[in-house]
Amino acid sequence: MFGLNAKKNQCFGIDVGDSSIKIVQLDDRGKSVTLKGFADVPLPKGVVINDAVVDNKVFGYVLGKALENPQYGQITTRYVVASLPESKSFVRVIQIPKMSDPEAENAVPFEAEAYIPLPVDQVYLDWQKVGETEDKMNILMIASPKEFVDKYLSTLEGAGLKVAALEAESQSSRRAVVEEGSTETLLIVDIASNHTSLIMVEDGRLQFTSSVPLAGNAFTESIATALGVSSAKAEEIKKKVGIANTPAYPNIKTQLLPVLSSLSGEIKSILKFHNEHSEKEVKRILLVGGGSRLANLPEFLEPQLAEFGGIKVGLGNPWCNLNLAQQPPLDAKESLGYTTAVGLGIRGMRGVN
Repeated sequence: MFGLNAKKNQCFGIDVGDSSIKIVQLDDRGKSVTLKGFADVPLPKGVVINDAVVDNKVFGYVLGKALENPQYGQITTRYVVASLPESKSFVRVIQIPKMSDPEAENAVPFEAEAYIPLPVDQVYLDWQKVGETEDKMNILMIASPKEFVDKYLSTLEGAGLKVAALEAESQSSRRAVVEEGSTETLLIVDIASNHTSLIMVEDGRLQFTSSVPLAGNAFTESIATALGVSSAKAEEIKKKVGIANTPAYPNIKTQLLPVLSSLSGEIKSILKFHNEHSEKEVKRILLVGGGSRLANLPEFLEPQLAEFGGIKVGLGNPWCNLNLAQQPPLDAKESLGYTTAVGLGIRGMRGVN
């Protein structure tokens, strides 16, 4: 989506959230892939608000330090593939009558008006054909507001980056955790610090997405409130104890239940919407993002979704499509927070075209 400096330059991937910047650079060695460098740096509060950078000076400073001194390896290029937040993206597969590509160039923007909550002349619109029937074409349509994209590009370029491409977070997450060549229908639940993205994948391809204001930070805050501990201590307990009332921490599960019930309710809504519009059954849900590191979350969600016929819930593996020369210096749960950045890094490694 939105190829800009569309050259065969190797790029790193950058995922900007409200609370941190994540960076991943991969190197294709032919028979294997090497993790060249990565960084996860916190952003001071107020630098990014509602997915938009509002303090370019501090953002540029933090980003510069991350590029100069990543947690691991080196970032050797300033060409970048950057993610567009799901809250600023509109992703949907639509059907139009079969026609030639030139005809579709005119037809898709017209059809898009029915699905995009902004006038089509106020968005950047990208599309591609992802399938067809005897008389219909399936079109993956992705749009983002011009005002947001233009400001974001200016911010990244002002920080010294050369933006090769922009793409929706859902594209990156799917690329990372859905096995290449898969025809599976599944739901990716990407729990970030400030929102959760629900990404429906049908026959291995993006189908539609939804972003809801339920976040991993809510888990942390609930635990901190229940136990009267700091956010840092609550984050530690979240990963180690999670959804369980234990003798040492008797009220955690009880305190988390309102947030967990809201999350399972959003998942049920998206599954019902899918079932009303498709004959393909969702058999599996993959949890990714930093918030998915909440211990026992898959085990909690599975029985909550029993009405959908025994959907399996598990953690995604953002390295599943990479023949890594060696194991990354991140364990499986830590890697979940890098899912979007890894997906961007994969595209950047292959060269943007």
